[in-house]
Amino acid sequence: MPEYWLHIEMRANAQLTALDNFLRGIWLECWGHLSQITIDRTYFISYDDPLGRDADTRRMNVRLAGVLEPGMTFEHEYDFGTPTYLRLRVLDERMGLDRRDALRLLARNNPLDWRCAVCGKPATLVCGICIYTGNAAWYCEECQEQHLCPEGYSEDYFLPVANSPRVGKCAYAR
Repeated sequence: MPEYWLHIEMRANAQLTALDNFLRGIWLECWGHLSQITIDRTYFISYDDPLGRDADTRRMNVRLAGVLEPGMTFEHEYDFGTPTYLRLRVLDERMGLDRRDALRLLARNNPLDWRCAVCGKPATLVCGICIYTGNAAWYCEECQEQHLCPEGYSEDYFLPVANSPRVGKCAYAR
């Protein structure tokens, strides 16, 4: 969903772990799911691999300067059961001010304008079932009971609308 985007600045000596934690905090975290970053067919994982690591699998405790350079694209995957895939790109590098923070948010998309399928008012809820089926999934609180979910109406299917590519997935509610 390219409508969701972030511009962040990171120190070259920051670790991939800092990027993973930042993305979890601003966009992804719901139940402490596993994640991985893929750079040039190498998988950097957020967890200990119980099957043993092979040559293409490493932990995320590596510095950005050792694995990324301007122009590169790479992927981040959060939650292997109900995954959210992010495509990331290194735009450029520059000499910055000496700061303590490993990264900072520079800009992000405005919240998307989802509308209620019944009345057209701004949606505040999304059906976690229908967001995948193509059925009307976006509702305001006043109209949610009119939702005709193929699974049958249940208040439990609704999640709050969030400014995140994880909206409507798992139990994401930020």
